[in-house]
Amino acid sequence: MPSLSSVALSALLGLGALAACVTTREHEAARAEAQALIDAEINARQGETVSRICPRSSDGWKPLGDDALLLEARGEWYMAELSGTCDPGSAFAGIATRAGAGSSCLARGDDILTGRPRSGERCVIMALYEWDEDAELEPSADATTAEE
Repeated sequence: MPSLSSVALSALLGLGALAACVTTREHEAARAEAQALIDAEINARQGETVSRICPRSSDGWKPLGDDALLLEARGEWYMAELSGTCDPGSAFAGIATRAGAGSSCLARGDDILTGRPRSGERCVIMALYEWDEDAELEPSADATTAEE
């Protein structure tokens, strides 16, 4: 016959597993909702493709989801579509860039590095786009439904 402590331990482990499932579902739902908002922002603000941008060291940057980054170049904002293992959202202090031979400009195929040096958090710029920070976002279907 199992002891009370082993029954209690089994119950706690079962509750912990159940709580992890609920938390994971809630986390996934929140992540999907956040991605939908980012997608709506990209749809509204992404402009024409550009071949390269030439940021200065004083220009800024902002994360835009898991696979995009906003880069400032001489007072204008651009979106870089990324592929790879970097995480722009966790690069609190800064990012690094690595451009082609002898260039300070960024183009398709250049690298974005986040995290600590040599950490392997590297993404490749797949495309660059103009970014209209002032473009109005379309109201989402969820917001329209909630208002009715």
